[in-house]
Amino acid sequence: MGPNTSGLSQIYEYVLTSENPGKYGPMELRSLNDWVVKLLMMPVDGVTGLLSYGGEVRQYQVNLDPAKLLAYDLTADAISEAINAGNRNAGGWYVNRGSEQLVIRGVGWVRSGADGLRDIANVPVKEVDGTAITVRDVADVAYGGEIRQGAVTMTKRSADGEIQSMGEVVAGIVLKRYGANTAKTITDVEALLPTIQRALPEGVKIEPYYNQSDLVFSAVDTVVDALLQAFVFIVIILALFLLNLRASLLVLISIPISVGLALMIMSYFGMSANLMSLGGLAIAIGMMVDGSIVVMENIFSHLSRPDRFHDPERRRALTPNDPGTEIDHDQAEQDDPQGVSLRIAEATKEVARSVFFAVMIIVVVFLPLFTLQGVEGKMFTPMAISIVLAELAALGTALVVVPALASYFFRRGIHYRPSPILKPVEAAYRRLLARAMQFRKIVVVMAIVMFAFAIFLVPRLGTEFMPEMEEGTMMVRVTLAPSVNVGAAVELAPKLEQRIMKFPEVTYVTSRIGRAELGGDPEPVSNIAMYIGLKPAEQWVSAENREGLQELIKEELSVHPGLVLNFSQPIANRVDELLSGVKAQLAIKLFGSDLDILAEKGQAIETLAKTVEGARDVQMEQIAGEAQLIVRPDRDRLARYGISVAQVMELVSDAIGGQTAGQVIQATNDTTSTYDLPNNTGTARKVFALSSCRHLTAPGSDWRMSLKSISRKAPPDSQG
Repeated sequence: MGPNTSGLSQIYEYVLTSENPGKYGPMELRSLNDWVVKLLMMPVDGVTGLLSYGGEVRQYQVNLDPAKLLAYDLTADAISEAINAGNRNAGGWYVNRGSEQLVIRGVGWVRSGADGLRDIANVPVKEVDGTAITVRDVADVAYGGEIRQGAVTMTKRSADGEIQSMGEVVAGIVLKRYGANTAKTITDVEALLPTIQRALPEGVKIEPYYNQSDLVFSAVDTVVDALLQAFVFIVIILALFLLNLRASLLVLISIPISVGLALMIMSYFGMSANLMSLGGLAIAIGMMVDGSIVVMENIFSHLSRPDRFHDPERRRALTPNDPGTEIDHDQAEQDDPQGVSLRIAEATKEVARSVFFAVMIIVVVFLPLFTLQGVEGKMFTPMAISIVLAELAALGTALVVVPALASYFFRRGIHYRPSPILKPVEAAYRRLLARAMQFRKIVVVMAIVMFAFAIFLVPRLGTEFMPEMEEGTMMVRVTLAPSVNVGAAVELAPKLEQRIMKFPEVTYVTSRIGRAELGGDPEPVSNIAMYIGLKPAEQWVSAENREGLQELIKEELSVHPGLVLNFSQPIANRVDELLSGVKAQLAIKLFGSDLDILAEKGQAIETLAKTVEGARDVQMEQIAGEAQLIVRPDRDRLARYGISVAQVMELVSDAIGGQTAGQVIQATNDTTSTYDLPNNTGTARKVFALSSCRHLTAPGSDWRMSLKSISRKAPPDSQG
C-alpha cells in the first residue's frame, strides 16, 4: 500500500553532502537520510512520505566462496538456514517467583556493529570429524551495499560563481499528502531544517535544491499583478470617461470584494487555492468588473440628470404662484421621497436583468469544464469552480454592494461634465455609423468576407489547450544504451552536468539515475533525469527564452554520441505522464505480440513523426536491447534425475541474486543480512562458479548435481 499522495506531490527535494567523504560516504549518508532526516520530517503536517534516492543501503553481507562450499559439501540453502537459525528471539511465557511474575524471554538476535559481523561469522553450519564448520569458513562476512539500480549526482554553482562537482550524493524527496497545503507544508519543512542540521554529524550538510513553493508564490504574484493592473486600468478608464473619482473608486472596490467572497466560499467548502484556481481568478478579473461598471455607469447617468427640483419645467410646476421663488436644493433632495437612494435603486433595477443574464452566459460558457473526467477533470475543475464563484460573487457585488455603497458616496445629484476624450470619440463614431447605414450592403459583405477569412485561418493558428507554464526549473531526460550499468551511468552524469553548467543561467544540475530502492518511478538504469536550476529569466544572457536555451544545451550535449535527449519541466513532465502514460506531451501507442515487428514499425513511425512541423524531441521508447544471460533447464535431464524446475529457479534467484536471511537491529536503524556469491567477481566468473557447485539434490538419494549438468547454454544477448 503506497503513501497517500499523487503524481504531482514531489514538492521539496534536498541532498545530503559530506565534507569528509572518507568518513561519511554514500552508505553512511544514506543511513543518515533513512534513519535521521526521514524520522524528523515525517511528523510535519502535510508530509506523507520521504523518498530516499541514491547512496547505498547498508547490509550485513555473507559472500559465499563456491570453492569452499564444494570442499565442505555445502549448499547455499544450508547457509541460509543456519543464519536464520542463529538469529532469532523466543518467548518462554511466565514463571512465578514468590509474589512476582517474571516474563521469560530468549534473546538470540545478532548484535549490531562489529559484534554482529562476528556473530554471523561464528554461526555453525556443519560438523566434520567433531569440528564445527562456521559461516566464516565458507564465506566472507562484511558490510556491503544493497544491489542498486539508481544513484544521484550533482554539480552546482557556488556563491562566487565557481562550478563545484559534488559527485555522488544522497537525495531526499518530500511527498505531500493528498489535499494538503503545498506552501504551508514546505514552510513547515524549511522551519525544521535547522533542527535536522543539528542532528546530523559534523561535516554532513542538508542542502535544498528544488522547492515547489517558488512556483506557488510566483503564481500568487501573477494574480496580485493582474489585480493591480486591473485597478490601474479601471481607474484610468473610468476617471477619464466619467471624470468622477468616487464612481471609479466604487468599481475598484468591487474587485477585492468579489475575490474575497469567492475565496471565502472556496474555503468554506474545503477547496484549496492551487495554481489552477488562482489562474481562474486571474482570468476572471477582467470579467468581474463588467457588472459593476454597467451598474455604476447607469447610476452615474441617473444622478447626472436633473430631478424634479432641479429641472426648470418641473420647478415652475411646483411653484405656480411665485415662479421666482428660490428652492434650497439640498434640503429639497433630503425631503424628496424619491431622493438619491431611490434613484440609485431605480438605476440598478433598470440594468439588473441585463447584468444577471450577462453573468449567466459567462457561467454557462465554463460549465463544460465540469464534465471533464480523470486527470483533465482534476486539473481544470478547480479553475472552472474559481471562475464561476468569482462571477457569482461579482454579480452579488454589482447588484447589492455597489448600489449600497453608492448611496453613501453620493448624497446629492452629480453635475455631468463632458469628457474631453469621449466627446471626439463619440463624434467620430456617429459619423462612422451614419456612413455604415448609407452603405449597408458593403458593410454586410465585408463582415461575411472577414468571417470567412477568420475560418480559413483557424486551422493554421495551431492549438494549445493551455499555455505552457514556466516553472523556473528545466528537466532533461537522457536515454542511454539499454545495456548500460549503474557505474557507467554514474561516470557519465557528472560529465554531462559540467557541460550544462557552462551556461551562466544554470545554478545547479542534479542527475537521478535509474530508480530508488523503494518507491518512486520504476526507471531503468539507462534513464538519467537531469534537473536544471535556472536564474530568473531577466538575468539570462545566452538565450532569450527557455526554448532557445534548450537548443543550446542540446547542441552542447551532442558531443556525446548515442544520447537521446528529451526536454521538459518537472511538473509538466508529471502532467504529461499522468495524461498519456508516457513522459511526453503527445504519445503514439502501438500494440502487438511480436516485439521485433513492434520495434520495426515504431522506428518507421518515429521517422515519419520527425517530419511533422512543430514536432521536436521525437523518440521511441526502448522495448528491447538489454543483454540477458539465460539459464534454461534441460527438462529431459531434470526428468531423469527427478529434480524440479523450482529447485533450479530458486538456485538462480537465491544464490546469484542474493537472499535475505534475517535482520540485525541497531540503535538507530535496522539492516538486512543477506548471502550471495562474491561481489568482487565478474558476472561470467560468478555464474561459472555457481554452476560448478553441486547445490541440487536428487530425491531419495544423497547424490548432488551442479547447475551446468542439467541446463543448456544460451547466448548472453538472447531475448528468451
